[in-house]
Amino acid sequence: MKLTFLGTCSGTEPVPGRHHSSIALEHNGGVYWIDAGESCGYTAHLAGINLLATRAIFITHGHLDHIGGLPHLVWAIHKLDGLYGQVEGSERPELSIPVRVPDLSIWEGVSKLLGAGLPGHRRFHFAAGEYGDGSVYEEDGLSVRARHNRHLGDPSPGEPWRSFSFRVEGGGKAIVFSGDLGHVSEIKPLLREPGGTDLFLMETGHHKVEEVATWVTENEVKLGKLGFTHHGRAILADAGGELRKARAILGDRVFIAEDGMTLEV
Repeated sequence: MKLTFLGTCSGTEPVPGRHHSSIALEHNGGVYWIDAGESCGYTAHLAGINLLATRAIFITHGHLDHIGGLPHLVWAIHKLDGLYGQVEGSERPELSIPVRVPDLSIWEGVSKLLGAGLPGHRRFHFAAGEYGDGSVYEEDGLSVRARHNRHLGDPSPGEPWRSFSFRVEGGGKAIVFSGDLGHVSEIKPLLREPGGTDLFLMETGHHKVEEVATWVTENEVKLGKLGFTHHGRAILADAGGELRKARAILGDRVFIAEDGMTLEV
């Protein structure tokens, strides 16, 4: 699995060199999106990622810094498909792209925003649906499981959870994406699955790096690397200093993600 960090910032004001949260995961010729912060489609296309290889989109929750780029991503896929279709001049199979959202109103908003601005003939069909705890995707050698967190608080009685973390497995490797969390301990069930975790990506918009690194050590979490992303004020102000704090606890297994960074897992 190859990861490209398209945006590594939390929901701050615009910050030079950083966009809001989005990661493109490439596996077996497909592209999978974990959140879709501002400009993710633009950034990915200019980085050489094939948007027409999109196979699924996964949204952790409905805050703007995680979905602000979703309308443009959908629009760009349709536009690129129309452009390349004219060049190729042949019929190509229609594709259904699952869009996993914790609240269907997110997709309803995207659809209204795009309105009539999409091409008339659309080879890509985006099939949006809500999800909950458990398996949310199992195709092409890739599996994605979700676990709720308390970033948005506890739901009212009878209401579903609206914020999630993910565990992605493919090619014998496992990655855990924290999404935004109420407390780092909420991610424990996904990290403790059999086989351990090769990469744990943890947000710093709401948590301190030393808090997370200490929790990993005290709970004897088996993992290969710990990467920090969705950065808050501390890392935005002094990434080097924050990295030194985390490495003093966990060593060189720790890194701080930057926009444009790529990583093979």
